[in-house]
Amino acid sequence: MTRGRRRDIAVYGMFTLLGTAAVAWTVITGLVQLDLLGNAVQVRLTECHQEGGGRAGSHSVCSGPQVGSETRTVEIRYEGRPGEVVRAAQKPWGSYVPVETGFVAWGIWVLAPVVCLMGTVAAGALTGREIRRVRQRFSGHGRSSGARSGHGDDDDGSSGAVAPV
Repeated sequence: MTRGRRRDIAVYGMFTLLGTAAVAWTVITGLVQLDLLGNAVQVRLTECHQEGGGRAGSHSVCSGPQVGSETRTVEIRYEGRPGEVVRAAQKPWGSYVPVETGFVAWGIWVLAPVVCLMGTVAAGALTGREIRRVRQRFSGHGRSSGARSGHGDDDDGSSGAVAPV
């Protein structure tokens, strides 16, 4: 196996794995953002402040008690104001996000996994193609059989002359 083929398989395989992770992340995040899992809570905001800054920019973080369970405080990344009641859902990794209900949000969170999936399928197809090429080369069904017969890898065995009609 040539060094280039190994590198191609590794790179395409890495893109396939990263694409699979991106699909999983966008599906999970979309399900939470749109509250399709049904675990949203209502939060009465009591405090909002700016966090961050620098190159990444700042964002607003609000916190307040969960409605119905005043002892539990929820912190969400949200551009809100104290006194506002917001529906928020918890991601599997612990952070809360406001539930989105608009048409644009639905479009984004439905199309994002589809776009990621298309890229993942393309990378997987390229990975499979490279693996098949290597297998054909080692099984003797590829162009390497021409090399054993005295012909080079690029020569298909024809003399290049055109047969008369």
